[in-house]
Amino acid sequence: MASISNLSLEIEVVNDGANLVANVEASYRINWSSYDQNSNQPYRESCVLIGDDTGIVLAEDGTDDPIVGGQLFPQLLFPPFPVINGGSPVASPLIPLFNTTASNGNAFTDRVHTKSIPLNNLDEDQDPVPNPDEIRAQVTMTPVLPAAVTRESAQFAINVG
Repeated sequence: MASISNLSLEIEVVNDGANLVANVEASYRINWSSYDQNSNQPYRESCVLIGDDTGIVLAEDGTDDPIVGGQLFPQLLFPPFPVINGGSPVASPLIPLFNTTASNGNAFTDRVHTKSIPLNNLDEDQDPVPNPDEIRAQVTMTPVLPAAVTRESAQFAINVG
């Protein structure tokens, strides 16, 4: 099973005209097991920002919250597009990139993901909870299970009874 090491998060606050933005960088190493290397086991990889509220003193709500716009990987594959139902657009879904990653025989793979988001998105502790806001990067590696394969033979016609 793949493991993650050296996970670090850097956040730089910069002025982007009238707005403050957070330039976020998450870096880590994926360490591939010998099984992963020999089988080239595919994984779905994600890296997201969370507001960390577990194990905090003074206790907060105890629930880690997703940060709006905090998905660092995978990024969006296609821009939103309208779904047409009966000639009228009914939705504009986002299509995430569900590609897979594998070792390709390597012992490890280094990753660096960067993104700029509005600084206010990192304000995960609303009043009356005091600052600071606790932010973490969370990396998840989900093994992709083998897919079932089904085939049908050519049709054989027979008269029975």
